Amino acid sequence: MGLSHRRSGPWSVLCCVLLTVTCAVAQSVRVQAGPDPYTGGKPEALRKLGYVSLGPFPLGSGYDTRSVERLLGTEPLVWIETAHFRLGAALSAVPLKGRQEWSKEWKALVRAELEELRHKLPNLKKRVKTLDPWLRAHLFAHRLERLYADVLGNLGCTDESFPQSADDPASEGFRGLGPYLGMREKFVVLLFDKGSSQARYTKQWQGREIAQPIRYHDQQFGCMFWSGSQETAEGLFRIDLALYAHVTFNVAHNLYTCYRSYCHDLPPWLVTGLAHWHARKVSPRFPTYDRRSDDDTDTRSVFWDWPSRVKGLVKHDVFEPLERLIDRDNAGEFGIEQHMQAWALVDFLMATRKRQLSCFLHRLKDPFHERRKMPSRQELATRQHDALREAFGMGPAELDVEWRAYVKESKPKRRR
Repeated sequence: MGLSHRRSGPWSVLCCVLLTVTCAVAQSVRVQAGPDPYTGGKPEALRKLGYVSLGPFPLGSGYDTRSVERLLGTEPLVWIETAHFRLGAALSAVPLKGRQEWSKEWKALVRAELEELRHKLPNLKKRVKTLDPWLRAHLFAHRLERLYADVLGNLGCTDESFPQSADDPASEGFRGLGPYLGMREKFVVLLFDKGSSQARYTKQWQGREIAQPIRYHDQQFGCMFWSGSQETAEGLFRIDLALYAHVTFNVAHNLYTCYRSYCHDLPPWLVTGLAHWHARKVSPRFPTYDRRSDDDTDTRSVFWDWPSRVKGLVKHDVFEPLERLIDRDNAGEFGIEQHMQAWALVDFLMATRKRQLSCFLHRLKDPFHERRKMPSRQELATRQHDALREAFGMGPAELDVEWRAYVKESKPKRRR
């Protein structure tokens, strides 16, 4: 029941050419990130931030942070273990300035994040001009935990909703195999500097050498994983706001997929729409699309103003019937219209039927065959149609009518 390899990125954003490593990194060029200047690694400071440790800690089946450091000697990785995540980051320093069209919103977002962090990081300056590597790691640690809390809220759950171990008796049916949304182990996020490091890591521990970002299920260890590098899409991920949006999309995808443990996939429209819904709250300017082929080369989609486009596409009856969308079983075959439609449908459900949506998700993740074998495509399709009627009291055709009426009546805000 493993996820093996699932890749995603901006429409062809995550299509870097696969890098081939031809030689081992020499011990003489090994680099290290240095100690955290904000906490000094002191237990009380870590506790105040909600951290478990700054490493070492396990990352997967048979390896830990020290194993990765030995393999990737030139990556100045810093490590942070939070309540629900294990994060490794080798991010560059970024000046808190810029003149791009998204710079104003990014600076406002980061300054609000820094103000929140300042209550927990006494060494953080009042006026930060540059986000250094350690500060960026702290920001991403808090971004991940904020996302986790948002997902828990959308699901109507708390940490106590899940078992502490696989043999923890459930009082109300199957809740999963562990405390992390039902997973045994915490979610792993690795942010490398170089695509070659991503390739070496995946070759060593995932059985396939791939330089572009990847979502991966480590079934033996019991965790879901996402990693990427700053070199993705000709350096698009060196833009902090773009990286934040794409991390949010992919990690949200993993979180919902793992609800009540990873036993089978959610419908592609639903998990894709949910991931877009979270990512667009960070920024709508960097939409993520599942890669369609290795020939994709564009670094950024120009089609990011979705509210206006969705309204026009609904008005001119361009979108396919909802029943066709929900029966699609491969997000890699989605065109931009399916991505926009999936997001718009989730946005509608979040605004009008949030409680029913959480019930729908819960029903979809009921185990099949007592978890002894994977469900068939037909079983998944039947489950989805049954769950729609149970949760929303209507089928896809009726839901389609309501969704289109909602879009036509909405007044999207245009962004410049």
